[in-house]
Amino acid sequence: MKRGVNKTLKYILHPKVVAVVSVITMFFVLVGGALVTKTESGLGCGRSWPLCHGTLIPANVNIEMIIEYSHRMVSGVAIIIILLLSYQAWKYYSQIKETKFLIFITILFIVIQSLLGAAAVLIEQTPLIKALHFGISLISFASVFLLAAIIFNVDEKLHTTMVKVPKTIRVHLYSLFIYTLVVVYTGALVRHKQSSLVCGGWPFCSNDNPFALSSFSVEQAIHMGHRLLAGLLFVWVIGLLIHVLRHYRQNSFLLYGWTIASLLIVFQVVLGALIIVTMLNATIALLHAVIISLFFALLCYMIMIARRSI
Repeated sequence: MKRGVNKTLKYILHPKVVAVVSVITMFFVLVGGALVTKTESGLGCGRSWPLCHGTLIPANVNIEMIIEYSHRMVSGVAIIIILLLSYQAWKYYSQIKETKFLIFITILFIVIQSLLGAAAVLIEQTPLIKALHFGISLISFASVFLLAAIIFNVDEKLHTTMVKVPKTIRVHLYSLFIYTLVVVYTGALVRHKQSSLVCGGWPFCSNDNPFALSSFSVEQAIHMGHRLLAGLLFVWVIGLLIHVLRHYRQNSFLLYGWTIASLLIVFQVVLGALIIVTMLNATIALLHAVIISLFFALLCYMIMIARRSI
Protein backbone atom coordinates (compact mmCIF):
# COMPACT_ATOMS: atom_id res chain seq x y z
CA MET A 1 0.00 0.00 0.00
CA LYS A 2 2.75 2.41 1.04
CA ARG A 3 4.72 1.51 -2.09
CA GLY A 4 1.68 2.30 -4.24
CA VAL A 5 1.20 5.69 -2.56
CA ASN A 6 4.87 6.57 -3.02
CA LYS A 7 4.66 5.60 -6.69
CA THR A 8 1.57 7.79 -7.15
CA LEU A 9 3.23 10.75 -5.42
CA LYS A 10 6.35 10.28 -7.52
CA TYR A 11 4.22 10.43 -10.65
CA ILE A 12 2.21 13.46 -9.49
CA LEU A 13 5.36 15.35 -8.49
CA HIS A 14 7.23 14.52 -11.70
CA PRO A 15 8.59 17.77 -13.22
CA LYS A 16 6.62 17.30 -16.44
CA VAL A 17 3.36 16.79 -14.56
CA VAL A 18 4.07 19.83 -12.38
CA ALA A 19 4.93 21.85 -15.51
CA VAL A 20 1.62 20.98 -17.20
CA VAL A 21 -0.37 21.74 -14.05
CA SER A 22 1.50 25.04 -13.65
CA VAL A 23 0.70 26.19 -17.19
CA ILE A 24 -2.96 25.20 -16.84
CA THR A 25 -3.24 26.88 -13.43
CA MET A 26 -1.62 30.10 -14.67
CA PHE A 27 -3.93 30.01 -17.66
CA PHE A 28 -6.93 29.90 -15.31
CA VAL A 29 -5.44 32.74 -13.25
CA LEU A 30 -5.10 34.81 -16.42
CA VAL A 31 -8.61 34.03 -17.66
CA GLY A 32 -10.04 34.40 -14.15
CA GLY A 33 -8.57 37.88 -13.83
CA ALA A 34 -10.06 38.85 -17.17
CA LEU A 35 -13.41 37.43 -16.07
CA VAL A 36 -13.30 39.43 -12.83
CA THR A 37 -12.74 42.61 -14.83
CA LYS A 38 -15.34 41.91 -17.50
CA THR A 39 -18.05 41.03 -14.95
CA GLU A 40 -17.02 43.92 -12.64
CA SER A 41 -16.58 41.46 -9.78
CA GLY A 42 -13.43 43.02 -8.34
CA LEU A 43 -15.26 44.03 -5.15
CA GLY A 44 -17.32 40.85 -4.96
CA CYS A 45 -15.77 40.23 -1.54
CA GLY A 46 -15.90 43.86 -0.49
CA ARG A 47 -12.79 45.65 0.77
CA SER A 48 -11.56 42.46 2.42
CA TRP A 49 -8.46 40.46 1.48
CA PRO A 50 -7.51 37.60 1.55
CA LEU A 51 -10.77 36.73 3.30
CA CYS A 52 -14.13 37.45 1.73
CA HIS A 53 -16.24 40.01 3.61
CA GLY A 54 -13.96 39.34 6.59
CA THR A 55 -14.74 35.61 6.81
CA LEU A 56 -13.40 32.41 5.31
CA ILE A 57 -16.86 31.28 4.19
CA PRO A 58 -19.17 34.27 3.64
CA ALA A 59 -22.88 33.93 4.28
CA ASN A 60 -24.39 36.03 1.50
CA VAL A 61 -23.36 34.43 -1.78
CA ASN A 62 -23.78 36.08 -5.17
CA ILE A 63 -22.21 35.60 -8.59
CA GLU A 64 -19.74 38.47 -8.21
CA MET A 65 -18.49 37.04 -4.92
CA ILE A 66 -18.12 33.54 -6.42
CA ILE A 67 -16.09 34.86 -9.37
CA GLU A 68 -13.79 37.02 -7.23
CA TYR A 69 -13.28 34.45 -4.45
CA SER A 70 -12.66 31.62 -6.93
CA HIS A 71 -10.04 33.75 -8.67
CA ARG A 72 -8.31 34.38 -5.36
CA MET A 73 -8.26 30.68 -4.47
CA VAL A 74 -6.90 29.67 -7.89
CA SER A 75 -4.22 32.37 -7.58
CA GLY A 76 -3.26 31.02 -4.15
CA VAL A 77 -2.94 27.48 -5.51
CA ALA A 78 -0.92 28.84 -8.45
CA ILE A 79 1.67 30.36 -6.09
CA ILE A 80 2.24 26.99 -4.39
CA ILE A 81 2.50 25.09 -7.69
CA ILE A 82 4.82 27.68 -9.22
CA LEU A 83 7.14 27.52 -6.20
CA LEU A 84 7.31 23.75 -6.69
CA LEU A 85 7.93 24.21 -10.43
CA SER A 86 10.70 26.72 -9.71
CA TYR A 87 12.36 24.35 -7.24
CA GLN A 88 12.30 21.46 -9.70
CA ALA A 89 13.51 23.62 -12.59
CA TRP A 90 16.42 24.88 -10.46
CA LYS A 91 17.29 21.36 -9.29
CA TYR A 92 17.07 19.48 -12.58
CA TYR A 93 17.36 22.07 -15.38
CA SER A 94 19.62 24.84 -14.07
CA GLN A 95 22.29 23.88 -16.62
CA ILE A 96 20.10 25.40 -19.35
CA LYS A 97 21.05 29.06 -19.53
CA GLU A 98 17.51 30.53 -19.52
CA THR A 99 16.29 28.53 -16.53
CA LYS A 100 17.55 30.66 -13.65
CA PHE A 101 16.43 33.89 -15.29
CA LEU A 102 12.95 32.47 -15.95
CA ILE A 103 12.66 31.22 -12.36
CA PHE A 104 13.49 34.72 -11.11
CA ILE A 105 10.97 36.34 -13.48
CA THR A 106 8.29 33.78 -12.64
CA ILE A 107 8.53 34.28 -8.88
CA LEU A 108 8.94 38.07 -9.15
CA PHE A 109 5.91 38.58 -11.35
CA ILE A 110 3.61 36.17 -9.51
CA VAL A 111 4.39 38.15 -6.34
CA ILE A 112 3.76 41.49 -8.11
CA GLN A 113 0.56 40.07 -9.59
CA SER A 114 -0.68 39.00 -6.15
CA LEU A 115 0.18 42.35 -4.59
CA LEU A 116 -1.61 44.24 -7.36
CA GLY A 117 -4.66 42.03 -6.89
CA ALA A 118 -4.70 42.71 -3.16
CA ALA A 119 -4.13 46.44 -3.66
CA ALA A 120 -7.03 46.62 -6.13
CA VAL A 121 -9.31 45.40 -3.35
CA LEU A 122 -7.89 47.24 -0.36
CA ILE A 123 -7.17 50.60 -2.00
CA GLU A 124 -9.19 52.50 -4.58
CA GLN A 125 -7.04 52.72 -7.70
CA THR A 126 -7.21 54.59 -10.97
CA PRO A 127 -7.87 52.69 -14.22
CA LEU A 128 -4.27 53.52 -15.25
CA ILE A 129 -2.95 51.40 -12.37
CA LYS A 130 -5.58 48.65 -12.68
CA ALA A 131 -4.69 48.17 -16.34
CA LEU A 132 -1.19 47.04 -15.34
CA HIS A 133 -2.58 43.86 -13.81
CA PHE A 134 -3.28 42.02 -17.06
CA GLY A 135 0.16 42.79 -18.48
CA ILE A 136 1.80 41.45 -15.33
CA SER A 137 -0.35 38.31 -15.54
CA LEU A 138 0.65 37.91 -19.18
CA ILE A 139 4.36 37.94 -18.33
CA SER A 140 3.77 35.47 -15.47
CA PHE A 141 1.95 33.09 -17.81
CA ALA A 142 4.63 33.38 -20.51
CA SER A 143 7.49 32.71 -18.06
CA VAL A 144 5.76 29.59 -16.72
CA PHE A 145 5.08 28.50 -20.31
CA LEU A 146 8.78 28.84 -21.17
CA LEU A 147 9.85 26.88 -18.09
CA ALA A 148 7.47 24.12 -19.14
CA ALA A 149 8.94 24.20 -22.66
CA ILE A 150 12.42 23.75 -21.16
CA ILE A 151 11.30 20.88 -18.93
CA PHE A 152 9.67 19.12 -21.88
CA ASN A 153 12.75 19.90 -23.98
CA VAL A 154 10.44 21.11 -26.74
CA ASP A 155 13.30 22.71 -28.62
CA GLU A 156 15.57 19.63 -28.63
CA LYS A 157 15.15 19.06 -32.37
CA LEU A 158 15.42 22.76 -33.11
CA HIS A 159 18.55 23.09 -30.99
CA THR A 160 20.34 20.08 -32.47
CA THR A 161 19.70 21.32 -36.01
CA MET A 162 21.17 24.72 -35.06
CA VAL A 163 18.26 26.98 -35.83
CA LYS A 164 19.50 30.32 -37.08
CA VAL A 165 17.39 33.44 -36.67
CA PRO A 166 18.77 36.42 -38.63
CA LYS A 167 19.51 39.64 -36.76
CA THR A 168 16.77 41.56 -38.60
CA ILE A 169 14.17 39.02 -37.45
CA ARG A 170 15.50 39.10 -33.89
CA VAL A 171 15.12 42.89 -33.82
CA HIS A 172 11.51 42.52 -34.97
CA LEU A 173 10.80 39.91 -32.27
CA TYR A 174 12.33 42.03 -29.48
CA SER A 175 10.44 45.11 -30.65
CA LEU A 176 7.18 43.18 -30.95
CA PHE A 177 7.60 41.98 -27.35
CA ILE A 178 7.55 45.57 -26.07
CA TYR A 179 4.91 46.76 -28.52
CA THR A 180 2.55 43.86 -27.71
CA LEU A 181 2.70 44.78 -24.02
CA VAL A 182 1.76 48.36 -24.95
CA VAL A 183 -1.22 47.11 -26.99
CA VAL A 184 -2.26 44.80 -24.15
CA TYR A 185 -2.05 47.67 -21.66
CA THR A 186 -4.27 49.91 -23.79
CA GLY A 187 -6.75 47.05 -24.18
CA ALA A 188 -6.88 46.59 -20.41
CA LEU A 189 -7.29 50.35 -20.04
CA VAL A 190 -10.30 50.23 -22.36
CA ARG A 191 -11.92 47.67 -20.06
CA HIS A 192 -11.07 49.48 -16.81
CA LYS A 193 -12.30 52.80 -18.21
CA GLN A 194 -15.50 50.98 -19.23
CA SER A 195 -14.90 52.12 -22.80
CA SER A 196 -15.54 48.82 -24.60
CA LEU A 197 -18.83 49.94 -26.15
CA VAL A 198 -18.38 53.71 -26.44
CA CYS A 199 -17.86 53.30 -30.19
CA GLY A 200 -20.76 51.69 -31.96
CA GLY A 201 -19.03 51.25 -35.32
CA TRP A 202 -16.10 49.19 -36.59
CA PRO A 203 -13.40 49.83 -37.71
CA PHE A 204 -14.30 53.49 -37.15
CA CYS A 205 -15.86 54.79 -33.96
CA SER A 206 -18.87 55.90 -35.97
CA ASN A 207 -19.29 54.59 -39.49
CA ASP A 208 -21.71 57.46 -40.22
CA ASN A 209 -19.04 60.08 -39.52
CA PRO A 210 -15.67 58.25 -39.33
CA PHE A 211 -13.44 61.34 -39.28
CA ALA A 212 -15.16 63.35 -36.54
CA LEU A 213 -12.11 63.13 -34.28
CA SER A 214 -12.69 66.45 -32.58
CA SER A 215 -15.95 65.23 -31.06
CA PHE A 216 -14.36 62.21 -29.33
CA SER A 217 -14.82 61.86 -25.59
CA VAL A 218 -11.88 60.69 -23.46
CA GLU A 219 -13.31 57.17 -23.43
CA GLN A 220 -13.72 57.14 -27.21
CA ALA A 221 -10.17 58.41 -27.69
CA ILE A 222 -8.83 55.59 -25.47
CA HIS A 223 -10.93 53.03 -27.32
CA MET A 224 -9.87 54.19 -30.77
CA GLY A 225 -6.26 54.55 -29.64
CA HIS A 226 -6.29 50.86 -28.74
CA ARG A 227 -7.84 49.98 -32.10
CA LEU A 228 -5.15 51.95 -33.92
CA LEU A 229 -2.32 50.29 -31.98
CA ALA A 230 -3.91 46.86 -32.45
CA GLY A 231 -4.27 47.55 -36.17
CA LEU A 232 -0.59 48.46 -36.43
CA LEU A 233 0.28 45.25 -34.57
CA PHE A 234 -1.75 43.28 -37.13
CA VAL A 235 0.02 45.00 -40.05
CA TRP A 236 3.43 44.42 -38.43
CA VAL A 237 2.81 40.72 -37.79
CA ILE A 238 1.41 40.05 -41.27
CA GLY A 239 4.17 42.12 -42.89
CA LEU A 240 6.79 40.06 -41.05
CA LEU A 241 5.06 36.86 -42.21
CA ILE A 242 5.30 38.02 -45.83
CA HIS A 243 8.99 38.79 -45.27
CA VAL A 244 9.58 35.31 -43.83
CA LEU A 245 7.72 33.68 -46.73
CA ARG A 246 9.82 35.58 -49.25
CA HIS A 247 13.26 35.18 -47.70
CA TYR A 248 13.24 32.44 -45.04
CA ARG A 249 10.81 29.82 -46.32
CA GLN A 250 13.48 27.15 -45.82
CA ASN A 251 13.71 27.98 -42.10
CA SER A 252 10.95 25.73 -40.72
CA PHE A 253 11.15 27.28 -37.23
CA LEU A 254 10.45 30.78 -38.53
CA LEU A 255 7.98 29.62 -41.18
CA TYR A 256 5.74 27.52 -38.95
CA GLY A 257 6.23 29.59 -35.81
CA TRP A 258 5.33 32.90 -37.42
CA THR A 259 2.51 31.38 -39.46
CA ILE A 260 0.87 30.27 -36.21
CA ALA A 261 1.54 33.70 -34.65
CA SER A 262 -0.08 35.39 -37.66
CA LEU A 263 -3.16 33.16 -37.48
CA LEU A 264 -3.52 34.02 -33.81
CA ILE A 265 -3.30 37.76 -34.48
CA VAL A 266 -5.87 37.50 -37.31
CA PHE A 267 -8.21 35.66 -34.93
CA GLN A 268 -7.55 38.34 -32.32
CA VAL A 269 -8.60 41.15 -34.68
CA VAL A 270 -11.76 39.26 -35.68
CA LEU A 271 -12.66 38.77 -32.01
CA GLY A 272 -12.05 42.47 -31.36
CA ALA A 273 -14.58 43.34 -34.05
CA LEU A 274 -17.06 40.75 -32.74
CA ILE A 275 -16.93 42.32 -29.28
CA ILE A 276 -18.50 45.43 -30.80
CA VAL A 277 -20.94 43.54 -33.03
CA THR A 278 -22.16 41.30 -30.18
CA MET A 279 -22.28 44.15 -27.66
CA LEU A 280 -19.53 42.76 -25.41
CA ASN A 281 -20.46 39.06 -25.41
CA ALA A 282 -18.66 37.56 -22.39
CA THR A 283 -17.39 34.44 -24.19
CA ILE A 284 -15.96 36.43 -27.09
CA ALA A 285 -14.39 38.96 -24.72
CA LEU A 286 -12.67 36.15 -22.79
CA LEU A 287 -11.46 34.54 -26.02
CA HIS A 288 -10.00 37.92 -26.93
CA ALA A 289 -7.87 37.78 -23.77
CA VAL A 290 -6.96 34.12 -24.34
CA ILE A 291 -5.74 34.55 -27.92
CA ILE A 292 -3.44 37.49 -27.16
CA SER A 293 -2.02 35.45 -24.26
CA LEU A 294 -1.22 32.54 -26.59
CA PHE A 295 0.32 34.93 -29.12
CA PHE A 296 2.50 36.54 -26.45
CA ALA A 297 3.63 33.16 -25.09
CA LEU A 298 4.57 32.00 -28.60
CA LEU A 299 6.40 35.27 -29.23
CA CYS A 300 8.40 34.80 -26.02
CA TYR A 301 9.28 31.23 -27.00
CA MET A 302 10.52 32.39 -30.41
CA ILE A 303 12.62 35.08 -28.71
CA MET A 304 14.17 32.45 -26.42
CA ILE A 305 15.16 30.29 -29.39
CA ALA A 306 16.29 33.33 -31.39
CA ARG A 307 18.70 34.38 -28.62
CA ARG A 308 20.36 30.97 -28.82
CA SER A 309 21.23 31.57 -32.45
CA ILE A 310 23.36 34.63 -31.69
